[in-house]
Amino acid sequence: MHPVFSSGRYFAATILFWASICFLFALLTVELAKTHISAPYAESFSLVVPWYLILLFFCFSNIYVCRRVPLGSNSLTRVALFQWLSAALTTGLWLGLGYLWAGELAHLGLEQTRELYLKTLHIHWILGGSVYMLWVLIHYLYLKAAGSETVNSDQLRQELLVRDIELKAVKAAVHPHFMYNSLNMLANLSLAAPEKIHSICVQMSEFLRYSVNYSKKEHVTVADELKHIENYLSVERERFGDHLHVNFSIDDSICDYDIMPLILFPLVENAIKHGIDSQLEQGYIDIKLQGEKGKIHIDIKNSYDPQGRKMKNTGLGLEALAKRLNAYYGDAATITIDKSEKEYSLGIQLPIRDEVKALS
Repeated sequence: MHPVFSSGRYFAATILFWASICFLFALLTVELAKTHISAPYAESFSLVVPWYLILLFFCFSNIYVCRRVPLGSNSLTRVALFQWLSAALTTGLWLGLGYLWAGELAHLGLEQTRELYLKTLHIHWILGGSVYMLWVLIHYLYLKAAGSETVNSDQLRQELLVRDIELKAVKAAVHPHFMYNSLNMLANLSLAAPEKIHSICVQMSEFLRYSVNYSKKEHVTVADELKHIENYLSVERERFGDHLHVNFSIDDSICDYDIMPLILFPLVENAIKHGIDSQLEQGYIDIKLQGEKGKIHIDIKNSYDPQGRKMKNTGLGLEALAKRLNAYYGDAATITIDKSEKEYSLGIQLPIRDEVKALS
């Protein structure tokens, strides 16, 4: 449907404006034919006003041609050819209707209308074609503006989605289970090894500060993310002792690249909660980050005991991460999950984009 019909006010304004144009064209026809026609005003207004109102609706139909052959997606030659053919067919059909309308007016008593039509045909052919091409320009301008508005609207919705998901991720990130265990550990250390409490409290403070403040940034560096999970794992190592062994394999060349915040924590927390915490024997977490072929590869592997105790899985952490990745990177980011008999693996691939590389 043509956008003019979306509002009664727009449609009425368009008809009123076009009626004024028809009035001017009728006066022009009077001037051209007054030396040949005995009653030029009656003949001209009866012929021109209804006929040019029909032309308006013919011009409205061009918006479908503009949508079918949009600028930017087609060569100028193709666009010009399609629009020229459309103008020729539409103007020809409209001139044919004018000839029939002039004949009907002749039967109604305006006997010189057909003669008026024939004497001014070349002018109406030029006016009709020019008006049609003017509407082509109007339609392309409208579609470009509407397209830009749609893009801006989609970007705004995406940004709002990211912010909403990030807020939920923050609430899910600092898991009550982690805080509960950490406070219990600090209580035990206050009796057994109080000298360790200060350093652990500093690490917890840094961990919480990052978790809360990251949402104010669009991106962080890989190094920032690594520091965040190192603070987290330092606290967890104190809790698990020799029960937890962590291996890092980091490609230093990617540490200054910018990525979406809080990618690593949900993966490592998942490894702790559903892997290490389910085992009676020593467990491990392997954290590997490397750059290859324009992508950042993140692989987190952890041991787990299929027969061990199972923690309740809400799925909020990984689900929120997947949504945030999609909103931030689109289809360029992927998550893979692999599970063997005693090992769980989570992998993420992110695009390396030069425009978001951190300045060194």
